[in-house]
Amino acid sequence: MDPNFKAAVRIRFPSCRHAARGAQFAIAMIFLPVFGFDCFAQSGSRDPIPQIPARERAPDISATTTNVDRDESNLIADVVFKGNKVVPDYHLTRNIGTRPGRYFDPDLLQQDVDKLWRLPAIKRVNGPFIDKTPAGLVITFEIVEKKHIKSLEFIGNRGITDRTLKKKSELDVDQPLDLHEIQMARNRIEEFYREKGFTNTEVEIQNVEEVENGKVVFLIHEDEQQRVWGVQFVGNTFVSDARLKHFIESKPGILKVIGGVANEQEIDQDILRLESYYKSFGYFNARIGREISKSDDGRWLTIRYIIDEGARYKIRNVSFAGNQTFTTDQLNSLVELKPENGVMPDFNVSKMNLDVVSLRDLYGSQGYIFSSVEAEPRFLEQPGSIDLVYRIEEGEQYRVGEINLHIQGDVSVTKREVAFNYLSLKPGDLIDSREMRNSERRLIACQLFAGLDAGPGRTQPRIVVLPPDLSEIERIASRGSSSRESTDGSSSRYR
Repeated sequence: MDPNFKAAVRIRFPSCRHAARGAQFAIAMIFLPVFGFDCFAQSGSRDPIPQIPARERAPDISATTTNVDRDESNLIADVVFKGNKVVPDYHLTRNIGTRPGRYFDPDLLQQDVDKLWRLPAIKRVNGPFIDKTPAGLVITFEIVEKKHIKSLEFIGNRGITDRTLKKKSELDVDQPLDLHEIQMARNRIEEFYREKGFTNTEVEIQNVEEVENGKVVFLIHEDEQQRVWGVQFVGNTFVSDARLKHFIESKPGILKVIGGVANEQEIDQDILRLESYYKSFGYFNARIGREISKSDDGRWLTIRYIIDEGARYKIRNVSFAGNQTFTTDQLNSLVELKPENGVMPDFNVSKMNLDVVSLRDLYGSQGYIFSSVEAEPRFLEQPGSIDLVYRIEEGEQYRVGEINLHIQGDVSVTKREVAFNYLSLKPGDLIDSREMRNSERRLIACQLFAGLDAGPGRTQPRIVVLPPDLSEIERIASRGSSSRESTDGSSSRYR
């Protein structure tokens, strides 16, 4: 692309909560035509629609026509539900379209049966049965409901209340009875106990026969709650124990009482966090294990992390791939993590990320606002050494085109002028990502807009760069330098 092609720089200022919701709604309306129908089509296969048995239909009505018969004898006099004890009639009625006073429609009736079958509390629908009366047709649905939970009890829990366990089980009285869901509730309760330090607690469902009758009882074999007494590290030479403790969550609580609950899953996550920390400093082969010892009463745990640090990897060579605008020497001069005077530096992910930022800023300062720089460590056959490759996608070079100012909320000429005065870029300049950040900082620091004290529903001022499409390029070229004011709180300016 010609570097004279211009991108629109859009400055967005804090919006009120309603404006933010409006933007979200607009985005949803834009994307729905693109993928909405595919999403619904892939939502999963449907169960077969239960068919109305032919013997249960009125032969002279549903078996002879598929259209609504306007004969007065086909008016529906009443819709009756039988067998439902928990689900009220009004709830069933609002889920069907067949109503008293309407003409009988067999297709609509088939859809109603389908809807009733799919209600969570309904096990089966018999019928519908159609009776002719002097007043009209009476349609009867025989409802077979699923069994419901009549009572929910917890036995044996001492450390956790019934109310908390009920919430974690996600079960409730009058909820449809589902044996699979009850088993999942048992698993959730056990998992919650482990999170709270009751490592060996077991939960069982008591009297399965009673469950079939709606009485659900969880029998809890509650163990003593375990807490962390101490944490030890063995084998670490690169970093101190105090430093490693900052990266773990399982450690003694305040005064050994507040916090410090033992959780085996959390301990395993701590091992991953420690390994990640070591790898960030080039210890790619570091291995960490754990040993847990318990006190005599089993309530206190001492966690010992056994560390095998291994060799620390050094950087043998730094190279660049995909650079065309800048030479390798120019890029290499910006990189700090590289061999110098024959000395290979230790790998350090923080320094590597800073070098990535420096390279991105170099391209961003020259109009390559959409450039991409990624660091890729490459392991060699020789142990302890890696090569560092920076993959660069430069993209196109852009200049500043039209600058659009969007202020949502209280709009005044003063605010517009102040906002433009804080910008260091003007139309025709190469877009500089560093100047954009400086302009954003100035807009935030002036506190004329929501910035340092941005409240709920309000955001900080930000600058967004949008590459223009062909129609916008032609419009900008035809208009030339101009300024305009709009009634919706937006303004644009060429300088």
